[in-house]
Amino acid sequence: MIVNKMTDLIGNTPLLKLDAEVTGLKNIDLYAKMEMLNPFGSVKDRTAWAMIKDDLAEIKAKNMTIYENSSGNTGKSLQAIAGMHGIKFRLVSALSKVEEQKQVMQILGAEIEEIAGASDCFDPSDNYDPQYLIERTARSRPGEIYFTSQFTNLKNPAYHEATTGEEIARDLGRVDYFVNALGTTGSSLGISRRLKRDHSDLKTIGIVPSGHHFVPGIRNLNQMWESGIFERSEYDSFFPVTEQDAIDGMLTLNRRCGVLCGISAGANYSGAIQYLSDIDKTLTERKTAVFIVCDRMEWYVSYLKERRPDIFSEPVKENALTHYVADLSSGDMYGIEANEMDHFITQNSNSIMIDIRSAQSFSLVNIPHSMNMPLELFQKWIDGQNPFPADMKVILICAVGEKSGFYAGYLRSLGCHAYHLSGGMGAWREGQCLLAA
Repeated sequence: MIVNKMTDLIGNTPLLKLDAEVTGLKNIDLYAKMEMLNPFGSVKDRTAWAMIKDDLAEIKAKNMTIYENSSGNTGKSLQAIAGMHGIKFRLVSALSKVEEQKQVMQILGAEIEEIAGASDCFDPSDNYDPQYLIERTARSRPGEIYFTSQFTNLKNPAYHEATTGEEIARDLGRVDYFVNALGTTGSSLGISRRLKRDHSDLKTIGIVPSGHHFVPGIRNLNQMWESGIFERSEYDSFFPVTEQDAIDGMLTLNRRCGVLCGISAGANYSGAIQYLSDIDKTLTERKTAVFIVCDRMEWYVSYLKERRPDIFSEPVKENALTHYVADLSSGDMYGIEANEMDHFITQNSNSIMIDIRSAQSFSLVNIPHSMNMPLELFQKWIDGQNPFPADMKVILICAVGEKSGFYAGYLRSLGCHAYHLSGGMGAWREGQCLLAA
């Protein structure tokens, strides 16, 4: 086969049927849609191509710069395509958590603007969100910026419906279960819509990170406010996976199936196996399930070294933050209600309040006498150690109380007298408004 451009190779990826000896499933045939075999290495090749293919001539003629908010794969694909056509590309994103993704884009020639203030702790009022910043910049410079906006662009799911979903339907026919991680949700939405045309009883399962866990390319349900194409009703259920689940799933695919995939594919596989195992035991007829192999393994070495040093024959850090498992059965044991904060501080003179939101969010509104330490710095400071005096009480504050609750629990496991503000700054601000009224 001879092609004229690399974009000619986007799509028509194969399905791999996984061995039942690996999956342990006796009544469900599990298939992996091998999107890592797209020319630039991920399922996002389709998304990037869909968003700009019809406008490339105009973008080039007007000397526009393509802008996107991406954690990695969409940015890589857009830069590769833009470079082929002599078009500038600029990535605007939160600080990179996966160094290799950033390095690959730098090699490809992308301009990268990292927003140090972008918060990892969900905060819908954060004006330093990259999506908001690009939209504001594009409005101020009409005709200069082409914002692909993968989180809101309807070409994203439409293209996956017409291509990825169509290919699965063509190759498999009826599909009973479709499992995919939630990012922009474009691939999940498009594929699910196409498969439901052939089988209206299709079960679509969205894979999300569990609690505080960070799985590259996947967002939790709290973060879905940013994705304008997310349609909750399209999913029959949402299944949470931990970082270790995702890594274990990746290693199974790497080592037992020869699939050199990355973390999100591992999350999809692990989530699929956990979700389907109980169902499999009850079936009396064969069923078919599909999950997406999103991208390749090589881009996640630093992520793996931090969370699984044993893979590289390196010692595991004692009490490592990445290995902490929260005791969810205990509920919000260490939470302080917003209306009790003043009393708690008064009764505990040797206490400190640490706000782990972004610096910008902290500057907009904060609790008097609290100090700011953005989450990324805070994580590094406490990882594997309790840095506080034995008699000090520590109160953590975040936007909605989810992150602060987790880290309070972690510090407790290290012997710290840690608490957190229940409901976060949202609850505190609501209380202040009620007092003012």
